[in-house]
Formats: sequence, structure tokens, C-alpha cells
Amino acid sequence: MATDGMILTNHDHQIRVGVLTVSDSCFHNHTEDRSGINLKDLVHDPSLLGGTISAYKIVPDEIDEIKETLIDWCDEKELNLILTTGGTGFAPRDVTPEATKEVIEREAPGMSLAMLVGSLDVTPLGMLSRPVCGIRGKTLIINLPGSKKGSQECFQFILPALPHAIDLLREAVVKVKEVPNELEDLPSPPPPPSPLPTSSPHRQTEDKGVQCEEEEEEKKDSGVASTEDSSSSHITAASIAAKIPDSIISRGVQVLSRDTASLSTTPSESPRAQATSRLSTASCPTPKARLPSSSSTLSIAEASRREFRAHLDEVITLKSRYSTLDQLQCRLEVLKDDRRGHRTFSSRVQSRCSSKENILRASHSAVDITKVARRHRMSPFPLTSMDKAFITVLEMTAVLGTEIINYRDGMGRVLAQDVYAKDNLPPFPASVKDGYAVRAADGPGDRFIIGESQAGEQPTHTVMPGQVMRVTTGAPIPCGADAVVQVEDTELLRESEDGTEELEVRILVQARPGQDIRPIGHDIKRGECVLAKGTHMGPSEIGLLATVGVTEVEVQKFPVVAVMSTGNELLNPEDDLHPVSC
Repeated sequence: MATDGMILTNHDHQIRVGVLTVSDSCFHNHTEDRSGINLKDLVHDPSLLGGTISAYKIVPDEIDEIKETLIDWCDEKELNLILTTGGTGFAPRDVTPEATKEVIEREAPGMSLAMLVGSLDVTPLGMLSRPVCGIRGKTLIINLPGSKKGSQECFQFILPALPHAIDLLREAVVKVKEVPNELEDLPSPPPPPSPLPTSSPHRQTEDKGVQCEEEEEEKKDSGVASTEDSSSSHITAASIAAKIPDSIISRGVQVLSRDTASLSTTPSESPRAQATSRLSTASCPTPKARLPSSSSTLSIAEASRREFRAHLDEVITLKSRYSTLDQLQCRLEVLKDDRRGHRTFSSRVQSRCSSKENILRASHSAVDITKVARRHRMSPFPLTSMDKAFITVLEMTAVLGTEIINYRDGMGRVLAQDVYAKDNLPPFPASVKDGYAVRAADGPGDRFIIGESQAGEQPTHTVMPGQVMRVTTGAPIPCGADAVVQVEDTELLRESEDGTEELEVRILVQARPGQDIRPIGHDIKRGECVLAKGTHMGPSEIGLLATVGVTEVEVQKFPVVAVMSTGNELLNPEDDLHPVSC
């Protein structure tokens, strides 16, 4: 389908969503955040948005904290969608809309209006909500009510537009070309004549064109008949057939000639050949419910336009349901093979996978297990390699959802997202050895010691010419120093009377700028991907998460596995074994 005038922009990443709960009581652990947790489940649901939760936080009803979080999620984390819940009412501390207005660059009033209209249909109290929706950069921010029920309802009100809106923001939209122009160029056939009056309820049409099944039943019941000039019919049919786009024919628009309405074409014929051989201007396959009450036929051009619009709506709906292009293309291929287009992707998968009901129905086997002598001596099924069997099982296995866990609970889990470093490591120039922070330009010689820099402390003095500072491994390098000379390359000249301080030291070597110093970000740079999606976490990975300051990660859910042993030879653990006597 993608070749029939459709260009699908490929983006293989899911919609990255942040859920921000604004509530004093939840922030102080007085109440449970039910609405925020519920929103996370709704976002994860593949039948709804099918997104991934990249950030989750609870903040009090404070404008500054709300703004700080929104700006960080928009500018630093670059989320696609932020859902806030709470703080949209009339109470004095309900300040979420005000904080959102100070953050967004453009408003999205249509979404706010959709939530208000939908809420008013549920309860008159919906008018007390003050949601604000808007855009900052490429992030869509939406204010939802604080209650679990209200936030879920409002989320569902705007859900149909969310995937397309996010695609527009990240410049990954379905672009439609060529087909609309071809549709506009289609000539309109002459209008069909008025139906003739009939006296018999069983009278058949003299010239039948293509009609929906509902229309055929209606005409059988009401006795409607239609006539047309056969010569003009064939001429118009031939002229229009040459201009119908392949994209419309391949979608299953069937137009039959008046003499072949009940005939089927061979599978070898192309869609265009089939359509050309069956073309007529009498009617087209438009559902009866959509037809005007005064007419039971439509022009070919109008039918084509309706078919194309329905096709486009279906593609956009599919994009909102399937997060990756591979999944979408799989669905499109299924629809292309299935001309009727009534079976969904899930139903096709279910047809290949036996449900519990199917298994129960299959309990009556055609094989009589009591006839042992007639059993197969060799398996009637072909031998399958372990690799192929393993791949087959994986292909039919549903992918489990994801969940957010604390990094301490990550042992043995599989990451569902890439992990990026929040800060540089080290965050400051750090000494590689125990020694003295010096100015390389001073060269060898006697130096006064102005203090000491230890790991975990911030030096307060600046090293001037003729001075040095004692440093330990991992300690920050003080301002003014640009090299470290190890202890082994120095000689102590003077110390305090009690021996607790070094006062003067002699530098024995010429230091180079940057010598024995780890610069900022030497180990890990800010924004660097430290763990990739799909990583199986062990002790090293958990330690790395702690190092980069990532305390919550998204992982794949654990499968729930049941193991059942069967056999007449098995006994319960508490039963006694019965040895066989000879």
C-alpha cells in the first residue's frame, strides 16, 4: 500500500512520554498517586497510545517546581509528550495551568476544548476544570485533571489526535501524494435516470451495475429497478477505467459491468484488468447507510474519493496503534492481501494461535489413544531444527510491556530504553595520583605549600606562582594549577613543629600541562549513552547506573511462567513410592 501514493516516514522509536503528578498530598506521601500510575498504564497500553514512560515525577503545587520539571523534560530529555495530572481546579494552590502557560511557546486550544466538551457530557462539574495544552520545542504538554477517573476520560477524549500531533511535532507524518490529484482528474459519469415504477415486488433490474450487498437486499424487498442506455454505459466505463488510479483499484473498489455483475474473474487478472472488465456507471460500492435518501447510486469520482479518505483514515489510525514502521508495514501487507479488510491484525494472529477455547474444543481428538498397536512408528511431522523451532516460538510470542523500577532492583532485568549520563564524570579536573598540584610553567624548584585538596572536598585557594597544593587521588585540582607532580618526584624541606603539616617542598622534575590530571568528562560525558536498550543488567551495569545518577529505569516486564509435569508415573511429594515386586 505504501507504494500507492503513500510515503511513510520511518521512525523506529516509540513515543517518549513523561507523567507529572502535581499534588501536595502525594508529594508528602499522604495519599497514593492513583491518577499518575493509571496514566502510565494507559500510555503503555498498545491498544491506546503504545508509548514508553521516559520520566515520572511527583511535585508539590508550586509554580517554580512545575516549571523546572517541564523545562527539563522538554529541553533536556526531549520528550514527545508530557501529561500533567492535578492542579487544574479553582483551589488557591491549583497553579498547574499558570505554570504551563509560562513554559509553552504555542498554545493548543483545540485539545483543551475537546477535553472540556467531553467532560461536560459526563458531568456539569467539568466546567470547573482549567486545562492548558501547548507546545514547547517538539514537546506537547497537556494538563489533565487530578482524579483517576477524570484524567483517564480526558486522556481518551484527545487520544485520537495525539499520535498525529506528535508526528507533526517530530516531523514524521504520513504524506499523501499523487492520488488526490488523480482523483480530482476523474470525470464524473452522467447521472443515473430515475427508477421506473414497478408493479411486482419480485421484478429484477434490467441493467444491474455494481451494488452493495445491502442495496441488493433492499431492491429485492422494495422492487426498485433501474435502466440506462447500454452504449453510453460502455463508452463511459471504458473512458473512466483508464483514469482510475491503481491505488484505488488495489484497495478493492469494485465496479461491475451490467452483463458480468455475477461473474468472477480469474486470480491471474490484474486489479486494473478486473476493474476495467467490470466497470459500469450504474452504481458503486458505497455502504447503504451513507447514501442519500433520494438516490441509491454515486458517481465513480465520489466513490473513489470516499474510498481514498477511508484508506487514509485507516493508515493514520494504524500509525497511532503500531509504534514502529515494521509493525505498520506488516499490518498494511495483511490488509493488502485481505481485500475485504474486515479482519484486524490481532484477529489474524489469534487465528494462528490457539486460544483456550480452541484448545478445549480440540480435546476430542481424531486419534484413538486406546489403539496402541496402530500408533505411528515414526512421527508424521517433519523434523525441525532447534533454531527454527525457537524462532517460530518467538515470532508467535507477544512482546510483554515495560515497567519503571529502581536501579537497585535491576539485577537480571533487561533494559527497555537507552540510558544516558546526566552529568560529566569526573565533574571537575581530578588528580590521578597523590602528589602536588603545581603550575607547569614554574618548573623544578622550592615551593610553598598553601593547603591540601582531598577527594570529596572543594579547594578554596588559588595556586599562585611559587606555590603548590597537596592533592590526593581523585581530589579536585585547585584553580591556578595545571599539572600534578607525584610524591616520589618531590623532597620535603620544611614541616610544622608537630609534624602534622607540610610547609615547603622541592619539585625535582619538570611537569607538563595536564600531567596526571583527568579532565572534565574524561570517563563519561554528559548525554553519552552508557547502557543500550536490550542490555541484560548485572552488578557492573547497576553500578554504572548509580555512577551516572540514574535511579529509575524502564525494563521489560518479567513473564509469568507455569511449569506442569504430567504422567501416570508421577506422585505428589508427600506420597510414598511403591517399588515394583518381581
